[in-house]
Amino acid sequence: MRIHVPGGPDHLTDKISIIDCRDLDDDLAQAWQALALTRPDLGSPFYQPGFARIIARQQPGLRLALIEQQGRLCGVFPFHRDRWGRLHSVGHRLNDYHGLVMRQGVEIEARPLLQACDARYFAFDHMPLTQHAFAPYIGLETHSPIMEVEGGIEAYRRRLSARSAKGSSGIFQSVGNARRRLERQVGPVRLEMACKDPRAYERLLALKSRQFISTTGSNPLELPWVRGVLDDVFTCDQEAFGGMLSVLYAGDQMVALHLGLRHAGQCHVWFITYDTEFSAYSPGLVLLMGMAEAADAHGFSVLDLGRGSQPYKTRFQTSSIALGEGAVSRPQWLAQAAMAKAERKRWLKTTILGQAWRTGKRWLHRVDR
Repeated sequence: MRIHVPGGPDHLTDKISIIDCRDLDDDLAQAWQALALTRPDLGSPFYQPGFARIIARQQPGLRLALIEQQGRLCGVFPFHRDRWGRLHSVGHRLNDYHGLVMRQGVEIEARPLLQACDARYFAFDHMPLTQHAFAPYIGLETHSPIMEVEGGIEAYRRRLSARSAKGSSGIFQSVGNARRRLERQVGPVRLEMACKDPRAYERLLALKSRQFISTTGSNPLELPWVRGVLDDVFTCDQEAFGGMLSVLYAGDQMVALHLGLRHAGQCHVWFITYDTEFSAYSPGLVLLMGMAEAADAHGFSVLDLGRGSQPYKTRFQTSSIALGEGAVSRPQWLAQAAMAKAERKRWLKTTILGQAWRTGKRWLHRVDR
């Protein structure tokens, strides 16, 4: 296996070992964490061994490619492989950051990595552009908006003002007005940033399920492995990694909830929902602003909103992380054909025909129920 070290020799012959993620011991997990700390672009909770361990408990087929250089661990690549030789990122659609955890200054080529994993194809849609192994195979660039909240809410306000020609007054004023209306008409508003109440967690699942069915016609939370992952995230409370449930109350009513992942000063906004009975008060936005206000006290410098261009993300973001969609295969024409098919599907979703199809799907789901 050829691993390139910039500034060093052209290549070094090393090995890649494949192990079951359930065999990940504490020493290896610590070495994995140390690799992630060498690069600022690997700060997401999705790159942590804690996330891989949670996924492995619910999907036993998770494997780890351990990349060694001169007998020393220099990279980890977690993956699922199906019977057709296709690789999937750890956690499938639950994962918002794909790719390798590699030591700073070490690179590897993607196609030899596929060969070592006994795979023919790997598609990705949340790949940071800093993942040089996969950069040549990116066909579409997207972004993950982030809120930089280091230094507290006033520092966040200044960053937002510097980014926007309209300044920060618009979002702060509209969310503030919504919060005051909610407090006046429903009850005192308070945020529990790190809630441990199982009843609040069950409430989040119920509201999010309702939202999924209403918007997509299906509910991924009905899948046992997905529900198992969320259960484990809710109860995970390690020092460097864990889940965090945040609840916005108006009086004694839970009006908005969020289950996210945390690691090293980052909170990844993952499953956020609200009670539609209170939609006139924009409870989701009030919750998000409340999290920004509480972030500094809880040690967070970044709230990552996840990939997407929804209007609320655009209004709250102070910066973004560049991501890419693409595929790599052996031979490469397989990936090129798959990307062409994905582009046609994307085009269909953006047309009136695609909208009619989704509407019909939701209607049929309601009839079946």
